[in-house]
Amino acid sequence: MDNNEKLSAERSLKIISETIEQSRTDIMRNAGMPMIFWGILTCITSVAVCYLWQATDNPSWNALWFLMAVIGWSVTAAKSRKDKKRPTNFFSRVLKISWISFGLFALIAAVIGTLSFDSTVYMVKLPITTVLILLLGLTGLITGLVLRHTFITAFSVASVVPANFALMYPGPYESLAICLTSLFILVIPGIIINRQYKK
Repeated sequence: MDNNEKLSAERSLKIISETIEQSRTDIMRNAGMPMIFWGILTCITSVAVCYLWQATDNPSWNALWFLMAVIGWSVTAAKSRKDKKRPTNFFSRVLKISWISFGLFALIAAVIGTLSFDSTVYMVKLPITTVLILLLGLTGLITGLVLRHTFITAFSVASVVPANFALMYPGPYESLAICLTSLFILVIPGIIINRQYKK
């Protein structure tokens, strides 16, 4: 009887482990393209902001980030309507909540940061770029840990380097720090994931 119970418990653990791994694999199969899309969109926007800000000496070009968010969410929403409804699991829900939270806090940071440039509202200026890079790094870290993707995890932790660069060199070039961060947390891992799971 004890042996049967032991075998049954081992079998149950094996089934649970296989189910968890299958859930991760299902997420990875569909994770590459959204990461590449958002990463490239972020890189294009950051380069455009840097160039236009440098050329005109006008930081108002940072408003392009809001336009980027609208374009990105519109394309994502249209694509999700076209795609068949995919079954969700614990991991997909964690990742979805993490990235929605990132988007929400990034928007809040951008609004508060913009207001903070008015000295009649706040006493200090919020370093928006640094905050956004750290938020992206945190969300990337969660993604890397959930998916057990070493590259995403390592470069998410390393996002403190471009965050520090943005603090040290404020101005047009700080947006390139966001470009670098999204390149290593989104674009390159997305390409790697696509190559691994499209075989």
